[in-house]
Amino acid sequence: MAEESKIEALLAKRIKALGGLCWKFNSSVVGVPDRLCLLHKGKIAFVEVKAPGEVLRPIQIKRKKQLEELGFKVYVLDSKEKVEVVINEIQSI
Repeated sequence: MAEESKIEALLAKRIKALGGLCWKFNSSVVGVPDRLCLLHKGKIAFVEVKAPGEVLRPIQIKRKKQLEELGFKVYVLDSKEKVEVVINEIQSI
């Protein structure tokens, strides 16, 4: 769990450094991704943060699919090294 927290903190720090928002997304709906990332020019994506080697639970897979079917980008982030990759993809939306 500690590694997941470090990845999540790095994501939030990097998004903030770009002038964006990276809100912890607390929902009454089970399985919704951890973070809502918002960048300039209406760039928005959901990010589920996992510790290295962890996989999505079935309900998280369902929620990811629901969001993607509505046209939202949903990323699964499981390492610090992938933070910049995810941010670059969000910026290119």
